[in-house]
Amino acid sequence: MSKIISVFLTLIVLSACAGMPANTPLPEPVGTPTSQSSAVCSAPENWTVQFNRSGGFAGFNQSMTLDNGGNLTVQSERPAIDMQKTLSDDQVKAITELLVDACPFDSGTDKGNCADCFLYDLDIQMDDQAYSVQTSDVTLSNEMQPLINALSQLLQDTN
Repeated sequence: MSKIISVFLTLIVLSACAGMPANTPLPEPVGTPTSQSSAVCSAPENWTVQFNRSGGFAGFNQSMTLDNGGNLTVQSERPAIDMQKTLSDDQVKAITELLVDACPFDSGTDKGNCADCFLYDLDIQMDDQAYSVQTSDVTLSNEMQPLINALSQLLQDTN
């Protein structure tokens, strides 16, 4: 009897880790610009990104602020980090291009339902346009993914 119970429990754990079945449709992301304009975005002269990445298996809670001058501030509870540095012109140019490519930030406000996924909150100021984006690994749009990956990499590089 105990073998049956252990097999049953193993199957439950494995099915919980399997994620969504292949035929389950993913939620459609919805944009949330805080400004009323949804015009095509051009390369901004001035921009600031406030980025927060939380969740994951290890329970991360990391924040950073980055601007077009390359000023990067990272604060993190897990792992504990509080630092400032300046990015190179090439890094700033790359982030600027990713902002333009992702704009007008068609990403979901629904963070989805995923226990060990990362959750991302962005407040983006590009010249006179302001955007607020909330998304997760589950609801992340194809347009936002390169930007999220680059910002996440900046966080990882500070560890």
